[in-house]
Amino acid sequence: MKIHEIPLRFVKSFLIEMEGNRGIIVDAGTPGSGNKILNYVNSVGVKKIDYVIFTHSHQDHIGGAHELRINLDSKFCIDENGKDYLEKGLVREPVLHSTFLKFVFSIGKPFFFKRTEGVNPDMILKEGEIEEGIEIIKTPGHTSDSISIFLRDLNAVIVGDTLQGTRQGLRYPSIYEKFDELKKSVEKIKSLSSSMIYVSHGVSSNKFLV
Repeated sequence: MKIHEIPLRFVKSFLIEMEGNRGIIVDAGTPGSGNKILNYVNSVGVKKIDYVIFTHSHQDHIGGAHELRINLDSKFCIDENGKDYLEKGLVREPVLHSTFLKFVFSIGKPFFFKRTEGVNPDMILKEGEIEEGIEIIKTPGHTSDSISIFLRDLNAVIVGDTLQGTRQGLRYPSIYEKFDELKKSVEKIKSLSSSMIYVSHGVSSNKFLV
């Protein structure tokens, strides 16, 4: 098993490469990212994508979902609280807590809040193993539908936006819906004692600053 980080515009998608040329895609990036993800998958020789898992339903994580759907025979999976955003192409506006971010998002609103074609999920994510050694962990706070993926064989976890990476280490994200829930989720991730924590924004690491 191997984790690939796929750099997109300002976010990352991930490929979990498994035995038998199988894989799992985690997140679909912004609208227009689907082909780049698929090209990467093909470049490393993965032939079959079993699942496309969304860590949450912000537009920079589900924006390319329709592009993946029309090219893949895979199970598309999201938490119950993100189902409508994926299925109906609704925009989940981020909850902002700084003047700077509010300014950035106001300038980029046509891009950040662009509706996309909906994708019907095949599976609603529950906490627990999705298959042997690959465990879904509910980690709300950034959004109510945020999940993380623990990969037991690698002792690694993909956390989406529940943590943000810096060169110094991992910190709380600047965008979140409920900070109390976010703190509890970060403590849950810490308790895994993972050797690597993969984040969607910034530098992946195993060093906590929070």
